[in-house]
Amino acid sequence: MMMEHLRRQAAAEGVDFAPRSPASLLANTHRALAASAWAQAEEPGRFEAFHSAVFGANFTENRNIGDPVVLRAIAAGAGLDAARLDAALAAGAGESALCEAAAEARRRNIAAVPAFVFGGSSVIVGAQPAAVLVQAAEQAAHRG
Repeated sequence: MMMEHLRRQAAAEGVDFAPRSPASLLANTHRALAASAWAQAEEPGRFEAFHSAVFGANFTENRNIGDPVVLRAIAAGAGLDAARLDAALAAGAGESALCEAAAEARRRNIAAVPAFVFGGSSVIVGAQPAAVLVQAAEQAAHRG
């Protein structure tokens, strides 16, 4: 039921989620998250393309973004040097950013994703319509 709700929410926002299977829900996304943290810090001009491609590969194409071969292909497609990314990940790149994000989530009692923090205090968890997020951002701006 949760995935069906998520699919409906995504469709309303123009995102086409691929059907999920039990196997597709087992992908270990840690490597992809570390790669995204690295790309954001080291290749900010290519981060958005990479981030979008990882999201699309996982949710619309049902590809295993935990597989290093898949992640390298996504990186190359987004204009990143896949060998450089591999070397950075092997050296632990992105790990401190992930640890910091996990610690921040624990401090805020966030136990699910996605989670959105507005104005430093308002937290919205789960797939929500864009209008809900816009309203939360506007309220945070007014509290400012």
